[in-house]
Amino acid sequence: MAVKTGLLGPYRLTFDGINSAVARRSAGVFALGHNDRNGNFQVKHVGRADADIRSKLCECIGSSTLFKFGFYASAKAAFEKECELFHDFSPPGNRIHPGRSKGTRWECPRCRIFATMASAV
Repeated sequence: MAVKTGLLGPYRLTFDGINSAVARRSAGVFALGHNDRNGNFQVKHVGRADADIRSKLCECIGSSTLFKFGFYASAKAAFEKECELFHDFSPPGNRIHPGRSKGTRWECPRCRIFATMASAV
């Protein structure tokens, strides 16, 4: 059984596609990718925006053909969803674990990467 992203889409990763799909300024999470021969969305990269997902997606134009996204009530909730997607899909475009926003002590809901990093410092 295929793992689902739980995000809306896919939509074309173009200015028109983004502006049509992303109707408001909000914290959010996105997945960039393409559809395979069977029409299944293949996640290439995951990311987030702590405040304005539309602007963040516009910065990604040209890096992929399609995107999926979701709005989240807070930057912390977006971070946690980004971590979940990173662990679920191991996207080839994400070489390292998603980072926390500066000044936060957020923890990944799946691993102890930040606990390990804190003890090493």
